[in-house]
Amino acid sequence: MTDVRIDRVTKYFGEMKAINNADIHIEEGEFFTLLGPSGCGKTTLLRALAGFYRQDEGDIYFGEKCINDLPAHNRNIGMVFQSYAIFPHMSVFDNVAYGLKARKVKKQEIQRRVMEALEMVELAHLKDRQPSQMSGGQQQRIALARAIVIHPGLLLMDEPLSNLDAKLRLKMRSDIRELQKRLHITTVYVTHDQEEALAVSDRIAVLNNGEIQQIGKPYEIYLRPRNKFVANFIGTTNFLDGELVQRVAGESVVKVEGVEYPVSINQSYEGKVIYSVRPEQIKMKKPETKLAGVFLQGMIKETMFLGEKVEYTVELASGKSVSIHEHAISYRDLMNEGEKIEFYINPEEAIIYSESGEEALNLHGNA
Repeated sequence: MTDVRIDRVTKYFGEMKAINNADIHIEEGEFFTLLGPSGCGKTTLLRALAGFYRQDEGDIYFGEKCINDLPAHNRNIGMVFQSYAIFPHMSVFDNVAYGLKARKVKKQEIQRRVMEALEMVELAHLKDRQPSQMSGGQQQRIALARAIVIHPGLLLMDEPLSNLDAKLRLKMRSDIRELQKRLHITTVYVTHDQEEALAVSDRIAVLNNGEIQQIGKPYEIYLRPRNKFVANFIGTTNFLDGELVQRVAGESVVKVEGVEYPVSINQSYEGKVIYSVRPEQIKMKKPETKLAGVFLQGMIKETMFLGEKVEYTVELASGKSVSIHEHAISYRDLMNEGEKIEFYINPEEAIIYSESGEEALNLHGNA
């Protein structure tokens, strides 16, 4: 087990920067996820850690050791690929034992460690079976056992669940997280699935166009996104046009859809802004219901019942639409399409971005 430091790493493919000045410190035993859309650079960065690519600028450290020039086979990493990459002509046991045999581990020790790894992934009873006779989930467990049996200092996982069906993915991500916690292996995990990243990670780095947009704990990434890209990529959010006016020093108001909200911003700024609020942070009521607060008005354009929640699309007077999510408590609470409603936005939960969307204006310190 080791900590990992990625120090100002840049990687070019031709003239394109696949990774641009990446700076990350991954703690020992941490489950760290690289998250972003296809082509954002997350797999390139993972492959640089593995030694499959040589970065063009910057340094990579495992503990105190700079491993820039260390070949992949000497980096003591375990790797789990999207495609499983297991040998179809070998039994489950021999697949898992492969890395130990390559390291010339004694036969008795191989027997012990392989069976131990297979017990961890619940495949010990299938040790003599051929991979072709097994399901996709079982094959991915073989790949996981093969990666951990060598006792790696670092475990790298590249979209390991993307070939599995939805129900199996939920089971496997839970199993992977539980196993990682038990073994306390420093793990770097690549995915484009936001929910998966939120579920398994200690911390997440969100990438776009080769650049790190934000690093933080899952709740920080979701509730305090640093820019419009992160807010839009992680989950669902509403973006409303607003205008920020600084009335007196330290006090400002933002005007959204004709309603003014007080706001505390982290710098001197006036002008157009983007007002971002999550659908589940908006509170709805019917006009006749008496509640305190400043409410916006709209009409329900679409109602989508999803069991545990209801997703409403509400059309505002300006013609713009807002998405609102509410838990489905009772059929009596459901609102119908065409119904006029009022809704409340808590200004303390909304994020205000500069007009370009590149900077959050009301996030302070480490919030």
